[in-house]
Amino acid sequence: MLVFLNPIYLWGLAALSIPLALHLFQRRRTVVVPFPTLRFLKLAQKRSASRVRFENLLLWLLRSLLLALLALAFAMPVLRKSRAGNWLARGRRDVVIVIDTSYSMAYETDRGAVIDTARGAAEELIGSLAPADRVCIYLAAETPRPLIERPTTEHAAALQALRGVTWHHGSSAIDAAIAQALHTLDQEKDTRPEREIYVLTDGQARPWHGFRSATDDHAPSSDGSSVIAREHRDRIPLYVLLGGAERPENTWPASVTLTPPLLLAGQEARLTAKIGRTGPARQLSLVLSCDGAMEPLNRSVLAGADSETPVELVLPALPPGLWPAELRTTTDALPCDDALGFMLRVRDRLPVLVAGPPGAVRYLSAALAPGGGDAVTVVAPDELGSVDLAGYEALFLADALPLSGQAILAIESYVKAGGILAVFAGDRAAPGAYGDLPFLPAPVRGVAQIPVREAVRHIGRVSREDAIFRDFRFPQGVVPTLALKRVLLFDPPAPGGTVVLTAGDDQPFLLVRPLGRGLVFQFAVSAGRDWSTLPLTAFFVPVVHQIVRHGAGVTRQSPAAPLQTELPVDEYLPDFRADDRLYAPSGQEIPVRDAGNLVRVVEPLAEPGLYTRRRAGGEPVPALFANPARDESRLDPVTPEELEAWTGFKTLRVERSPEALLAAAAEQHHGRELTELLLWLILPLALAEWWFANRTLRQGTRLTESLAIDPAGKVTGTATT
Repeated sequence: MLVFLNPIYLWGLAALSIPLALHLFQRRRTVVVPFPTLRFLKLAQKRSASRVRFENLLLWLLRSLLLALLALAFAMPVLRKSRAGNWLARGRRDVVIVIDTSYSMAYETDRGAVIDTARGAAEELIGSLAPADRVCIYLAAETPRPLIERPTTEHAAALQALRGVTWHHGSSAIDAAIAQALHTLDQEKDTRPEREIYVLTDGQARPWHGFRSATDDHAPSSDGSSVIAREHRDRIPLYVLLGGAERPENTWPASVTLTPPLLLAGQEARLTAKIGRTGPARQLSLVLSCDGAMEPLNRSVLAGADSETPVELVLPALPPGLWPAELRTTTDALPCDDALGFMLRVRDRLPVLVAGPPGAVRYLSAALAPGGGDAVTVVAPDELGSVDLAGYEALFLADALPLSGQAILAIESYVKAGGILAVFAGDRAAPGAYGDLPFLPAPVRGVAQIPVREAVRHIGRVSREDAIFRDFRFPQGVVPTLALKRVLLFDPPAPGGTVVLTAGDDQPFLLVRPLGRGLVFQFAVSAGRDWSTLPLTAFFVPVVHQIVRHGAGVTRQSPAAPLQTELPVDEYLPDFRADDRLYAPSGQEIPVRDAGNLVRVVEPLAEPGLYTRRRAGGEPVPALFANPARDESRLDPVTPEELEAWTGFKTLRVERSPEALLAAAAEQHHGRELTELLLWLILPLALAEWWFANRTLRQGTRLTESLAIDPAGKVTGTATT
């Protein structure tokens, strides 16, 4: 629509009556000349008068058009695309500014970090607002955070708030931020006729995936704050600044995996790292460091284009302890994700607790500690309630049932925190006693006596892909065979429970079930000789060691912790005491609170890096490494066509620079000013009027010049020479 910024000058259109009046009331002077022959005079006067009237009409039109254009130029006409507002003035508006604060906004371009470009563009947008315009600012993160929640005309306060905006170690969801801002605007009583949304981001596709997966209207949450209605998309224009590189390049260490997962002192291991890459393939340097435990390992790697490249490194034998390690790639335009930290826990031994009567645990304790020593602790079943289970890698129950309720609760908490429980059958427990342990892999139905003719059984695997025994190898020349006397009969496994080994074709022999972060193993026979010949076979020692080693490697402390997430203390800090203190890399203490039901959690971590633990009167020691989610490192760019298809906004402008964004905003709100165009039209029209008027004066002939007298004395209409 057409809007006049200075409509008072439209009164100048009244000046159009001046040329008309001059042309209408202008009187031509007629000179009376006595002459005998009037016939030719009347003819010449008629032709001259018609030409004068035609020329005067053209001059009147030119001069009227000049005055009209001058009046319109002074009225400053603007061609606007908005349908709201008065045609004689600017309309008031509500402006929503959404700033992406994910760590990909730290990407360095020729303008500097993208977050600085976005902040500068936001400041320019606020500076261009009229005094009556309102603005609100939202920061797009995992959870949107309002910087200026309610729309306000206090532009100075908004500018002040912008100065503290920076990127954070995390991802972002732009759709959620827009939805929350629109929900706030819908609650305002003083609604403005015009609304505009500006999204300032780096051009990464990931923050927009919420639009891609949404339906026509975002499903509302309990408070209705996540709705982007079709009406919003049809009536509100969306402006997007893609301030990052059009073809970004980035390299980052994505993940690490240890094989074997349990590191023992004096034993080499393999570390498999995945190196992510956005952009074309590139040769880079990879450095693995572990301060105090080994010399840095350097490796040259060709990172594949737009993919993750696996790289294997051989770890030398490390001394016992908890060692902070770091995997670092070559520095690039996004330096905040060039390093991945993790912990290496190296054990010199695996302490195991065995509970049961002396006769039932004799073979088991000898198998777990063939050379003796203090690796195995044996206790009576009634002592379990008073033992601190957190100091043991595994707990074996050999004919230990029934147990007290306190002991069962302690065992369940221990396993959920990452412990290993292995239960052997025995004569002390009736089949119903196994029901006191609801977390066993399968309910026990009864006990079966095996006839002698059917006693010899072969041990078989149910699946070759089972994670526990996938890499397990029987001793050379050993046939996994044993003789059964009695076995437990099981009902179908509980949810999550599976049969790992069988004795014969259909008799479950070893079952497993995950519980929390730990594992529960259940044998169909006892650990002694009274149920089977298992303790006498060469299969016995390898299988119990495999349970301990595999379980301890995959269920104990995680090598690294995620940011922005509550962390269970038992999972990430299993030896954390009530009087311990946890400190961030910056030295700030991190709260640890009681979440109820004897569960403690660490408040969400905000800083990446090494966190330390300090006990009363002790020195700080490494506790855990925290890393941001690596999905944000993948800088797959989004295109304007994809944004148009994903967002569904009817009016969408996507720009690559702040200058283009500001120009698009000015064109949308202020419109396209036509003053300059009118002035350029006035100039040629003025020149045309001047030329036409002068030409008329030069070519106009007088009456005496158009008449002549021939030699005979007659008057003719054309002068002769």
